[in-house]
Amino acid sequence: MIAREEIIGDATLYLGDCREILPTLTRVDAVVMDPPYCSGGFSEAGKQAAKGMGLRSETIRETGWFVNDNMTSAGLCWLMGFVGGWCRRQVKPGGTLTAFTDWRMAVQLAPAIESSGWRYQNMLVWAKPNPGLGAGFRAQHELALHFSNGTPEYFSFHIGNVLSVGRVHSTEREHQTEKPVELIGAIVETVSSVGGIILDPFMGSGTTGVACVQLGRRFIGIEIEPKYFDIACRRIEAAWKQPRLFEDPKPKPVQTSLFGSDT
Repeated sequence: MIAREEIIGDATLYLGDCREILPTLTRVDAVVMDPPYCSGGFSEAGKQAAKGMGLRSETIRETGWFVNDNMTSAGLCWLMGFVGGWCRRQVKPGGTLTAFTDWRMAVQLAPAIESSGWRYQNMLVWAKPNPGLGAGFRAQHELALHFSNGTPEYFSFHIGNVLSVGRVHSTEREHQTEKPVELIGAIVETVSSVGGIILDPFMGSGTTGVACVQLGRRFIGIEIEPKYFDIACRRIEAAWKQPRLFEDPKPKPVQTSLFGSDT
């Protein structure tokens, strides 16, 4: 059930449960999403009790946490299998799905999404300049699992599968796990052309929508929490009022050797 719908330029935003809204959508070019990681504990009981995924306690007290991040592994895998299945029905042949996760859940999430008919294509690494909290080998990266609906079609050839981008500063963050626009933009420009439609079933504060607006893509976003839905509307509307960057829909591959191949 759609609780609210907002149209901002080329972006259509839905407040509601993506499980109910996804079956109502039309064809899209690609999915870029940042679902709950559910990685707050090493045991299933720990995951259910966890709040914060490594954030400082004072940050959690100030901003709270968000729903569905304390599911068990089985719960998350069921959700992603369901969402992945409906996304594949909506994505055109050759389109892709990219889902962020971390090292704990990657090995379980990949087969859950793959089981809904996607082809497991690649793993992207978000490399951060500085490590996070903790001791020993402190976390300095996150992952994004990349799938295709058949043989994938790409639109940019200069971006590798290791993306070195700094975090959103804590003073600027409007969602606890907000990704940088630059990071999402690199994915968006690789998996879609100008005018293409990007779907994000877990929109959060709207970063994917902002990247789409800046790069001349259309956007469909779904968010279950009213607080973050309102933030996403505001951010995307602000981006729509700014000058936008449009790139060649199908840039030619860059030749990296005399014979047109690195091998």
